[in-house]
Amino acid sequence: MLRGHEVKFSLGVEKMTVEVIETDVLVVGSGAAGLRAAIEARRQEVEVLLASKTLTGLANCSIFSGGAFTAALGTMTKESHFKTTIATGRYINDQGLVEALVDEAASRLLELQKLGVKLSVGDGSCQVVNGSFPMQGTGLIHPLVRYARNIGVKTLENTMITDLLSEGNTNGAVGFNVLNGKHVAVKAKAVVLASGGAGQAYRRNDNPVRMIVDMEFVQFLPTGSAEPGHPMFMLLLPSSLLEQGVLQNIHGEDIVKKYGLDPRLAYSTQRDTWTIAIAKEISEGRGEDDTVLLNLTKLPETLQRHRFVQSLSETFKGFPLLTKPIHVTPLAHTFMGGVQIDENCKTAIPGLFAAGEVTGGVHGANRVGGNALTECIVYGARAGKNAAAHAKNASGSQIDMKQVEQKLEKVDDITRREPSNLGNPKLVRTRIQEIMWKKAGMIRSHQSLTEAQAELIQLKEENLPRIYGRNSPEVMEALEATNLFLVATLVVKTALAREESRGVHYRADYPRQDDQRWLKHIVLTKKLEGIEVSTCPVIMTQLFPEP
Repeated sequence: MLRGHEVKFSLGVEKMTVEVIETDVLVVGSGAAGLRAAIEARRQEVEVLLASKTLTGLANCSIFSGGAFTAALGTMTKESHFKTTIATGRYINDQGLVEALVDEAASRLLELQKLGVKLSVGDGSCQVVNGSFPMQGTGLIHPLVRYARNIGVKTLENTMITDLLSEGNTNGAVGFNVLNGKHVAVKAKAVVLASGGAGQAYRRNDNPVRMIVDMEFVQFLPTGSAEPGHPMFMLLLPSSLLEQGVLQNIHGEDIVKKYGLDPRLAYSTQRDTWTIAIAKEISEGRGEDDTVLLNLTKLPETLQRHRFVQSLSETFKGFPLLTKPIHVTPLAHTFMGGVQIDENCKTAIPGLFAAGEVTGGVHGANRVGGNALTECIVYGARAGKNAAAHAKNASGSQIDMKQVEQKLEKVDDITRREPSNLGNPKLVRTRIQEIMWKKAGMIRSHQSLTEAQAELIQLKEENLPRIYGRNSPEVMEALEATNLFLVATLVVKTALAREESRGVHYRADYPRQDDQRWLKHIVLTKKLEGIEVSTCPVIMTQLFPEP
């Protein structure tokens, strides 16, 4: 039973009924960052409510991850971790955020063992050991869910949070149950956003189904399976197969040798250079159906027994893994940009905190492999602790039920629209993904981005006003498509503004990194007249780019 009162209000002409729940801290999202935030907030002896669109801990990127963390463990020093993170991020990271990350990473990760997570600790990294292939992250998420429940974190499952409530500061949120459509309003003294990234804005991705910074930096992982019509479409291939196989274009050229790539770094510090190399081969006509080829026909016998190879061979009969080259493609993986926070996870809005992939600044223009889950654990804990402290000091305030009604009315409006092809939420989502993949993906230019912008404007005018939902799951799809449209618009806007190439952001018309003009963040701020684009300098605390 949730703490506080649950009251039903009848408002408006159509007698909208809203269930009101009261808590101290509301955490939105039940991935690694959200769970860690909820646990830390509860440890501070406040009431915590964890909201999730699915059952707690299910539909998030953390559970689909490889379960690997990077930290100053073994011979790796904090200084080395810091330098690698900044250099890989092309010096556009928020160095204050990186300092906090590397300072706490090792202790926070080892602490996971006390929360029930089994780890194998190595040199500069650690790994979840009790996950299940290909969802290694289950070994992280399932123990955190159990621990959170055991210490009294309450859950609000199958509920999509659609809007925040505020009267100068954040005091709650509204949403609806995606199974039965029931409206809900949560009164909270502090809110933690841990709702993850937006890789679904792109056609090919490995993601499960206010003031913003650096949204142009979208990281792709270079080699996901893309065998046409195969059920394992869009599964990331292990790096060991890249080292032993031959990545080639349709002419048989070895792409790794052609671009001087290092297979050992494909998923760590060279994600951007690998992705751009493959994207160039495809865009210049040496690919096949938006893919290149990975030749694994001469794999050593030891790798032929690799669990990935065995899983494909046993589960999916006829997969041509060892008989002919297979199709691979980069997959949209991680957003480096997002909500702007400080080292305490505070946003520009009092009472609103954020952690994990929903935030920007930690990774700069390119992320080091293993730093994503490390960020979730370090900043999840920081967000939970600081949100709890804010809640303890906040005076009790009532939520404005008129504001609740206005925000939920936008949800109800979707159910009143007549179904049509123009408003079909699945088709709208697919259209957004196609625009972003073709015009604002791995290789960009002024022409492609302005074309993307024009097509998104057309979609806004023709499709979004008609988007409908005949039932609660469809309403969720409609709202998700609307949110994807907003994300896509922000990515295109910032990608147009940054007239250089840096990390994962590659402009064919500005192919070089330009530190003199563009060593700065692009900031997006919501104004009454629309989205304002501005810049702010990168604060260098320790490490400066080499001349």
